[in-house]
Amino acid sequence: MIRSCFNPHFCILLLAGVLTMSTAQAQDGKFNLEPMAGGLEPKVNINFGPAMMAGFAESMANANPDLSTVLGGIQGLRLMVFEDLSDTRQLASEIQTAVDELIDSGWSRAVQVREDGEQVDLFMIESGQFVTGMVLMIRESSDTAVLANIHGEMDAVLVGRLVGSGKLFDGFDFDDMFGGASSD
Repeated sequence: MIRSCFNPHFCILLLAGVLTMSTAQAQDGKFNLEPMAGGLEPKVNINFGPAMMAGFAESMANANPDLSTVLGGIQGLRLMVFEDLSDTRQLASEIQTAVDELIDSGWSRAVQVREDGEQVDLFMIESGQFVTGMVLMIRESSDTAVLANIHGEMDAVLVGRLVGSGKLFDGFDFDDMFGGASSD
């Protein structure tokens, strides 16, 4: 086995495999938000994988089958909310580095809003008919930021139908989402 590592054909095949895996990983829609945090602690930090997303999808199956289907295609959700920050310069610098990385990796800037000191950027990456990843960056003021990444296979036609119908969140109970607490 060790001898085969010195075989030039084997090395070329190994390198091609690693490059293919790297390209596939960049296209899978997962984006590491940690570097954007710049070492700051988020006030809210959610990191759900495929099992939690499948659970959410199943919970919507009867009330909103289309939303259930969309959620079933999502493999992960990462959300970080930063509030009451005294200095966001490092965060802004890290976000700009991430924007450059997303653009260089083939992500498309789907939404960009700049108004009254607020900034919103939404990047997407597609594969065939599916959106495989979205990265959202919101800077609401000088002391608040929201970073999010959703990845998986999201059927853009189905999402469009849900948004157009106005029934995107039908059956979704935000009050009971975390532990059954109600605001009554």
